[in-house]
Amino acid sequence: MGSEPSAAEIWPEPGPHPPAGYLDAVGGQPVLPIAQQAFAAALEQAWPDPARLHHGGRRAGLLLDTARAAIARFLGVRTADTYLGASSADLIRASVGGVFAARTAAGAPARILVSAAESMAVVFAARAVPGAEVVTIPLTPTGAVDTEVLASELSTGAAVACVQVANAEIGTHQPVQQVHRLCRQAGIPLISDATQVAGHDDIGNDWDALIASPRDWGAPSGCAVLVVQPELRWQPPEAPDRGWVGGFPDVAAAAAAGAAAEYVGPHWRTQAQVHRSMIDDIRAAVDELPGARAVGDPVDRLPHIVTIVIDDAIGEAVVTDLDARGIAVASGSACTADNRMPSHVLESMAIITPASVRISLPYACTDETIGELLRILPEVLTEARA
Repeated sequence: MGSEPSAAEIWPEPGPHPPAGYLDAVGGQPVLPIAQQAFAAALEQAWPDPARLHHGGRRAGLLLDTARAAIARFLGVRTADTYLGASSADLIRASVGGVFAARTAAGAPARILVSAAESMAVVFAARAVPGAEVVTIPLTPTGAVDTEVLASELSTGAAVACVQVANAEIGTHQPVQQVHRLCRQAGIPLISDATQVAGHDDIGNDWDALIASPRDWGAPSGCAVLVVQPELRWQPPEAPDRGWVGGFPDVAAAAAAGAAAEYVGPHWRTQAQVHRSMIDDIRAAVDELPGARAVGDPVDRLPHIVTIVIDDAIGEAVVTDLDARGIAVASGSACTADNRMPSHVLESMAIITPASVRISLPYACTDETIGELLRILPEVLTEARA
C-alpha cells in the first residue's frame, strides 16, 4: 500500500469522503456531493410531471432525458436502448418477465435458466413468472457458472437465461463471453445483472439485457438502469414513458444518477487499480491467518470485493466485534445478511460455514482503513472463536 494514487489525486473536489473504517460499499456507496446537489436542484425545479406540456413539465422532462443520456454515455450504450426505473429489483422483474412473455408467445419453451450465483432479486423474479420452470445452473469451486451444464440445458431450450457479469458477494467474474456465445448459438437471450460492476469494472457487451444500479457509482437510491439490445424482443409491464419503466418517474433520483455518472466516468478505472491492490493486500494477509481464507477467483474478479470464510466462528460475532473497533463490514451476502440465512452462493460452491465476512471498498477508501483492518483482524478472529 502507499504507492498508488491518493484519493485527492484521483477524485476532483468535492469528491467522495467515506467514513473512516467503512468497508461495506455493496451496502451503498456514500452519495457523492455532486449527486446530492443534482438531487436537491431537481427537487426544487423539476417536480412536475415530465409528461406535461407546460413549462414545468417540459423542464422536468428535459432533465429526465438529460440524465438518461448521461447514464447511457457512462455505460457506453445507446440512449434509445436505456431505460430507467425505481429499483434494480423492479427492472429485473420487468426484463425477466418481459423477455419470457415475448419468447414464449413466439413458441419458446417455458424455462428460465438461472446461475446459482445470481442475487435473490433475480431468483425471486424468475420464480414469480407464471408458468415458468426455473432451472438452476451450478457453480465451479471459484464461483463461476458451470458452462458445460449450461450448454447442456441450453440445448434443451429455454425462454431466457440469467447469468450475471460478476458476483457481488465473492467478486468472481462470470465467463460472460463464453456464456453469451453459447446463448447465441442456442438462440436464447441472456439477461445479465451488473450490480457492483458498473463504476468499478467494465460491463462489456456480452449480454442482451443488462441491469445496473447507480448506487454503485455514488448516486442515491430511487433510480436503476436497464439496457435492452435493440434486437431483443420483450414486453415491458407498461409502455415506458420517456424511458421510465413502471410508475411515476423519480426525476430527482435520475438527475443525481446522471450527475454521478458524469463525475465518476473519467476516474473510476484509476480507482479500480487502487482497489485491486488493496484487495490483494487483504487476501495475502488473510492467507497467513489460520482457519481463514479468501474465496472466489483470486485473479479474475471485481477489484473492490472479497469474502473471507472463517472456521469455528460465527459471522455476526466477527462483524459486531469489528464494528465495535470502528470497522464496518458485512456478514453473508447482501441478500441474506439481515435474516441470517446461509449464503446460497457459498453453498453452491460447496463451502458450508457459519462465518463469512464480505469486505467491499468505497471510492476513496484509504490505506489507513485497510491498515487498521489488517491490524485488528487476527485478534478479532481469535476472540470470535473463543
